[in-house]
Amino acid sequence: MDAIYLWENLRAKASLSEFEIHTVPQNKSIPLWFLVGVKDKHLVIKKAKNHTPSIKISMDRVITYKDFEFVYRCNERWLKGDPNSRQDAVKKSQNTAYIYALIAEATNQRV
Repeated sequence: MDAIYLWENLRAKASLSEFEIHTVPQNKSIPLWFLVGVKDKHLVIKKAKNHTPSIKISMDRVITYKDFEFVYRCNERWLKGDPNSRQDAVKKSQNTAYIYALIAEATNQRV
């Protein structure tokens, strides 16, 4: 699958109805829940309403396709064995944890 396909599927799903998913920690930390919605061409991340523990953010986060695609490419590198790819994603995007969760949701890799 490619980034645009996953992105459009996530946007379509969130356009029909906002949904909650959780982060996918790489360590033993507790996954945090968040709500995914749509605004214009972007995905919007908000505090979870129905699940706990929820993320703690002071304002909604907007995820652009450009940001999603960059983290998606880093994820592809990581799956191919590049140990630095996750750090590259974190350096470039403040939304990495949410985007990795969105990728897992879109590719049915939920834990």
